[in-house]
Amino acid sequence: MPRLSVIVPVYKVEKYIHKCVDSILNQTFTDFELILVDDGSPDKCGEICDEYAKKDARVRVIHKENGGLSDARNFGIDAAKGEIIGFVDSDDIIDASMYGDMIGYMDEHDLDVVCADTYVVRNDKKKFNPRYNKDMIFEGRNAVKEILDGTLDNAAWNKIYKRSVIGDVRYPKGQIYEDVATTYKFVFAAKRTGYLCRPFYYYFKRKGSIVASSFNSKSRYDCFKGYKERLEFSIKENLDCVEMCRALAVETALATLTAFYANKEDEDSDRYKDVVSFLNVNSAKVKMNLKGKKKFLLWSFSNCRIIHEIYAFLSAMGKRI
Repeated sequence: MPRLSVIVPVYKVEKYIHKCVDSILNQTFTDFELILVDDGSPDKCGEICDEYAKKDARVRVIHKENGGLSDARNFGIDAAKGEIIGFVDSDDIIDASMYGDMIGYMDEHDLDVVCADTYVVRNDKKKFNPRYNKDMIFEGRNAVKEILDGTLDNAAWNKIYKRSVIGDVRYPKGQIYEDVATTYKFVFAAKRTGYLCRPFYYYFKRKGSIVASSFNSKSRYDCFKGYKERLEFSIKENLDCVEMCRALAVETALATLTAFYANKEDEDSDRYKDVVSFLNVNSAKVKMNLKGKKKFLLWSFSNCRIIHEIYAFLSAMGKRI
C-alpha cells in the first residue's frame, strides 16, 4: 500500500494539467499514489489522465459525472489507499520536495496534520507572506483556534492529513469555499498539528475565477455559510476564539450583502433573509474592532442601508470599467 494518496480533481484544465501532474510525479518522496479524478471534464483532460496512468503505475484515474470540486475530492478520499492524504488543485503546481519534507516533519514530531506555506502567483509574479516566522507545533485545540481566527489558512491543498483525522468528514457538495467549511474539522480531530514555514505550493490566481470574484453572489454566500458554521462550532465547543469567529462571520455577511446588492438579489430569497437575519442577531454583539470599510458597512446596515446599496453599485461598476 502506498503511504500517501495525492488527490487531484480535474475539470477543464487542459491548458494546465501537464505541469500540475508532472510536479507531483517528480517528487523526491516516491511512496505515493496519485488519484486523478476526472469530474466529467468536457475537454481532453480525461484522455490526458489515462495517458499518465499508462506511463506511471502510481497514477490511478477515476472518471465520474460532473459533481463539482467537493464531490471529486470526496470520490478521491473514498478511493484512497494511503494512510496520509494530500490534495492538489489541477491548475497549480508543487515543489519537488514538498511531500518528502512534510512527511519527514510529520514523522519526526508525531503529527496528525502538517500545514506548509504558499506562493501566490498572479501574472507570473509570485508572492510569499509567511503565516509565522518559524516552524510551529500546536497541541490539540490550539491548532483549530489558529485556523478559526484566520492565522492559519483554510486551504485544503498546502497540507497533509492522516486518514484518521479525516474520518467520515467530507467536503460539502456543490459549495464554493468548501475548505472554509471543512479544513478546521480535520484540524480539530488532530492531537498535534505542525506548520512548516516554507512555500512548497504554488497557487495560481487566475483572472475570471469564481472564487476571485468579489461580486459573485453564490461564492460570497457559500463563504458566509462556512464562517457562520465556524462561529456556531466555536460556541458549541467553548473555544476561546468565539469573538474572532463572530467578527469574521459578520465581515463575510457584509461582503455577501455587497454582492447581493450589486446583483439585485431578491430580498425575499432565502439566502438574502439568512444573511440579514444573521446580521440582525450578531451585529450588536461584535466586540472586536472591524476594519474601516467593514465598520462603515456595519453602521450603514443598522442605520441607513441605502448607503450600502449605493456603495455596492459603484464598486461593481468600477470593477467592470
